[in-house]
Amino acid sequence: MSVSERPIERPRYSCMLGGVLATAGALPKTVPIVHGAQGCGGSLAQAAMLGGCYGTGYAGNAAVPSTNIGESEVIFGGETRLREELESVFDVMKGDLFIVTTACMTDIIGDDAKAVIDSLQPLPKPVIFLEAGGFKGNSYYGYGRLIEELFLQYIPRAKKKRADLVNLLGLVPAYDPFFRGDLEEISRLLQQLGLTVNTLVTAGQSHADLLAAGEASLNIVLSRLYGVDAAATIKESHGIDYTVTDLPVGAVATEAFLREIAEKLGIDKALVDRVIKREVTSYYNYVDRATDIIADTDFQNYAVVIANGTEAIPYAKYLDNEIGWIPTHVFVTDDLDEDQQQVIRSAFDAVPFETSPELVFETDTFKIQQYIEQNTPQFLADEYYPTISPAFVLGSTIERRLAEVLSGPFLPISFPVYNRIILTRGYAGFRGGLTLLEDLISAQLAPR
Repeated sequence: MSVSERPIERPRYSCMLGGVLATAGALPKTVPIVHGAQGCGGSLAQAAMLGGCYGTGYAGNAAVPSTNIGESEVIFGGETRLREELESVFDVMKGDLFIVTTACMTDIIGDDAKAVIDSLQPLPKPVIFLEAGGFKGNSYYGYGRLIEELFLQYIPRAKKKRADLVNLLGLVPAYDPFFRGDLEEISRLLQQLGLTVNTLVTAGQSHADLLAAGEASLNIVLSRLYGVDAAATIKESHGIDYTVTDLPVGAVATEAFLREIAEKLGIDKALVDRVIKREVTSYYNYVDRATDIIADTDFQNYAVVIANGTEAIPYAKYLDNEIGWIPTHVFVTDDLDEDQQQVIRSAFDAVPFETSPELVFETDTFKIQQYIEQNTPQFLADEYYPTISPAFVLGSTIERRLAEVLSGPFLPISFPVYNRIILTRGYAGFRGGLTLLEDLISAQLAPR
């Protein structure tokens, strides 16, 4: 039985519609509208909450309008119900952009939602449409498709590009739990290089920023997997070049990231050197204050990293290259095809690990623990064996059990995260690297 055919146990993502709704709810002054069954919106609001208690915001999660179709609409069609919902939404909800999405049931029965929207023209506000039946893909796929449609249906094609404007893509609201803090830190650093940065989905972004995204000279995709297809489509439709890179975590990776982007955009090397010198000096000044507690504790650990294809390798790289830990296993939890797995393998092989960890593709929580128990000598009946000890687990909240098995602390860093609220926190960049160091040390000190 393939990964995609197995029963879902403790899932690490939702359906396509979940990614669409989480992303739409993060866009400035944007109102998503679900044309689907009664349970879709509510269930997916709860799913998004697992991304660090990711709440409603302007018009997301529990505030998403829905047609709530039932048995009658399944039999006779739900287009009339969608028309009624749209007319009501424009009276009740205030927004600069409305996004109508179908769901599984309406895609199956064949409702022509686009025709309903067209029949109501002219509409009081812009409306875009996306078929988002959940069976078409997962939440990460839904994110990419919505970004594509924003550019294809709504964001204007600019006659002239702004050399200083870039868009950040690749981090999925809620399903990358630290997306806001990560994007804001990367934006802060790029602004020091003289750039204007559109994150599209963080606080402080305006609807004018969204409309200006087509003027960018570069799309920076912070994921090897997600947002890449969207960036390719945008290049074709809007003529915006793109670069694909890893999420930079910590000083070493962030310096390399800034130099990569600066070279791509032709930014003055002297300016880049000054920015990096200032940030690195500040970074290690803070690290210096932690050296006493690091020296007085058994800080170095073996580590197991469990995360999606965007985050798993950057975290493992930080642990090895930055703080001298020894990652033993890196589990990538996405349901990936062979080509996508090869993308991750290539990125993994390029990392200069001191001791290379084992890369494993597995979505099933039980099988992750089973893999470690069946492939690690300490769980076998040998008299002498190496152990994963002291151990530290970086994963989702559901990895708590694995941490208990390995007798070590754990830090929730990947979806689902439901035992901590995440507002401005992020692990990317210089400040994010310091935050991650704080959290790793705190997790070790907490039981004392």
